Amino acid sequence: MIDTHAHIHFPQFDEDREQIIRECEEKLDAVVTVGCDLEDSKKAIKVAESSKNVYASVGIHPHEAKNYSEKDYDRLVELIKSSSRVVAVGEAGLDFYRNLSPKNKQYEIFEMQVEIAKQLNLPIIIHTRNAAKEMAAFIKTKMAGCKGIVHCFSGEKELLEAALDEGLFISYSGIVTYPKNSQLRETLRYVPSSRLLVETDCPYLSPQPVRGKRNKPTYVAYTAMEIAKFLKINFTDIDRITTINAKRVFHLPLTAEEKKERLVYQVGNKLYINLTNKCPCNCKFCFRGTENFILGYNLNLTREPIAEEYMYRIKNPSIYDEVVFCGYGEPFERYETLKTVAKWLKKMGTKKVRVDTCGLGNLITGKDTTKELKGLIDTFSISINAGNKEEYLKTVRPKFGEKSWNAVIDFIKEAKKEGYEVIITAVEHPQFNKDDFIKLANELDVKYRIRPFKRFKKWEE
Repeated sequence: MIDTHAHIHFPQFDEDREQIIRECEEKLDAVVTVGCDLEDSKKAIKVAESSKNVYASVGIHPHEAKNYSEKDYDRLVELIKSSSRVVAVGEAGLDFYRNLSPKNKQYEIFEMQVEIAKQLNLPIIIHTRNAAKEMAAFIKTKMAGCKGIVHCFSGEKELLEAALDEGLFISYSGIVTYPKNSQLRETLRYVPSSRLLVETDCPYLSPQPVRGKRNKPTYVAYTAMEIAKFLKINFTDIDRITTINAKRVFHLPLTAEEKKERLVYQVGNKLYINLTNKCPCNCKFCFRGTENFILGYNLNLTREPIAEEYMYRIKNPSIYDEVVFCGYGEPFERYETLKTVAKWLKKMGTKKVRVDTCGLGNLITGKDTTKELKGLIDTFSISINAGNKEEYLKTVRPKFGEKSWNAVIDFIKEAKKEGYEVIITAVEHPQFNKDDFIKLANELDVKYRIRPFKRFKKWEE
C-alpha cells in the first residue's frame, strides 16, 4: 500500500522519524512526503533521500503563495530537478477557508506550478478548501494535459466531475472514515477504480479508529479498510488497486507481476476471465482505449490466448463463488474459446458461471448461442444500457446498426425461455432514461441492475 500524501518531514515527527520510516519500509510500498514551500520542500527531499521507499513532492501551498511570485519559477524547477526522489509538484491549489494569501496570489502561484508540472511531466498534488467551484473551473480551463491528484477529496460533486473529466486521480484521507461523512463515502461509487488513491495527510486527519492521536503513514490502512467495506470488496482489492494507481501516477516502477496482462483476475471470491479486447459496441462511457488498468489489473491483451492457457491459470475453479466471463472486451467475440473454457469449468465443478455480455452474441456468431450454451452457462448479465431503441443507438453505438436493438431484445427473451438467469444492466449515464429501463425490465420479466456512472472522460467526447 502507498500513502500518497504525508508530511513526515514536519516537526511532529522529529522525535521518532527514524522509527516511523522503518515502520513504513516494513509495512508500506511507498510514502510521498509533501512540501508546502521551498524551504519545507528541501526538508521533504532530505527525508526522502534517507529511505528506499520515501519520495518527495516539491511545491508551494496556497497559504504560502503570498511569499512567492512567478520570478520563483526557475527556483522551483531547480529544486525539483535536484533529486531523483522528487515524484510530484505540490501541494498547490486554492484555500479560501483561511485565506492566508490573497486569492489573486493563490491563482498566480497555482497556475505557475501547473505549468511546471506540465513541463517536467510530473503530476501535481492539488489542495482545495472552500474553493470547489473555483477549482472545478480552473481544472476545466487550465489543466488540460496535466496529470494530477485531488488530495484529501471532501465530496464536492462539481469538483469530482471536473477532475475525472481531465483524468485526475481522487485521493481519500482519514476523513472518509468519520461516521458523519456518509455523503463523502457515497462519492466512492462514482470514482473509477483506476483513479482511486488513499492517503493520510499525517500528522493530521487521523482515521476514526485512531482519531485524536497523531496520524502516521501506516494508518492509511484504516482508510483503505473503510473504503473496502463501503464498496463491498476485500481489503486486498483496495490495497492492490490503490498501490497500482499510485505507482502509475507517480511514475514508480511496476513489478513484473503488476505489469502482466491478465487473462484471469480475482476480485473478492469471484474469478473473472478476460478473453479479448474486441467489442462490437462503442459505448460513450466505456473505458476501453482510455484505461488499461481496471481494479488494479492490466486488462489490455496484446494477443488472444488459447483456451488451455485459461485452464492452466484457473487451475481449480470450484473454490470461487462464481466464475465470470468479463474483461476488456465482449466474450462472444471469442465464442469457441468461451464454449471450450465453459465446458471445462462445469467439468471441474464450478459453482456458478456467468457471462457479462452486450447481448449481440447471435449477430457476432451467426448462431443461436442460447441453445448451444445450455448447461454451460448459468447466468447472462446483459449490458443494454438503455430502455428504448433511440437511446440505445445513441449511447451504445453498436457496429451492427439499427438491427442491434431487436437482436438484444431477442437474445434476452431466448435466454429467459431457455431457463438461464437473466439480468439486464445499465450505466446511469447523463442521458439515461431510468423509467424506460425499469419499464423494459418489467416487460421482459427479468431482473435489472443500474450501475453508477464512472467518468473516464468528458461525456461530450
